[in-house]
Amino acid sequence: MSTFSIQQMLSNTDGKTSRTGTIGVYLCLVGSVCFIFGCVDKAWLSGTTDIMMYSTGVITLGSGLLTANKLSKGSSMTDEAVKLSDMNKGTGAPDPV
Repeated sequence: MSTFSIQQMLSNTDGKTSRTGTIGVYLCLVGSVCFIFGCVDKAWLSGTTDIMMYSTGVITLGSGLLTANKLSKGSSMTDEAVKLSDMNKGTGAPDPV
């Protein structure tokens, strides 16, 4: 993989959109927005930290889903590095390590 692609991050090995990855991204985004609102609430409104605590849990859940999605794809980062290394043989490009 030479460039970052959201479509590739959210798709499974068949090329279909992965529900686990999509929900994980949504949960991380919603949790991040709620955390920012919690910071505003803590600083200027009621002073409670409940929203920040629960939004951290939502972000953790979303990150866990993204990790499960990555692990279930069957290829690891070392497999990608071996493929790139094989492609670079004879070109003079350094091996990605």
